[in-house]
Amino acid sequence: MFLLAHAGITLGAARVVEEAVKRPSFRLDYRFILLGSLLPDIVDKPLGRIIFGEVIANGRIFLHTMIFLVMTILFGIFIYRWKNALWGFCIAFGVLMHFILDEMWMDPVTLFWPFISPGFGRGPGVPFLDMVRSWFYTLLTEPHAFLPELAGLVILIFVAIKVIKEKRVKEFLLTGNL
Repeated sequence: MFLLAHAGITLGAARVVEEAVKRPSFRLDYRFILLGSLLPDIVDKPLGRIIFGEVIANGRIFLHTMIFLVMTILFGIFIYRWKNALWGFCIAFGVLMHFILDEMWMDPVTLFWPFISPGFGRGPGVPFLDMVRSWFYTLLTEPHAFLPELAGLVILIFVAIKVIKEKRVKEFLLTGNL
């Protein structure tokens, strides 16, 4: 999955949840939802593909595991009990959506690391520029890649227009509220 799909679809799903709950005390911080939706790739892609590219060559490693997801949920519980704030759960929701969009159940070696295997599956080990070219080619030619990306872009544009039209850009940046 790509950046816009992770960010946009997760943002849209969180908005649906917030609308369904309809409680004044249930205010999501969409900044943290966006962070959680991108966090596994922000860390794992450079770490597994660039820093440890010769050894692992895989962009789905530590932050794509069930251990990390459980840690983010426990962190959310801790923050909620300590500060009575939902932002920890917002990060956990973003990470959970990232796992769903990446279909992590299709990669049990990574998802259940280290319980199934002590290591991660090795990727193809291609040079960085070839990897970027491959991403763009996939994005432009594969419907399973460009359709979610397009959906995410549409959601992000819709939210941006709404925030700008209602003159709430500063409020969003300061509070994360939509």
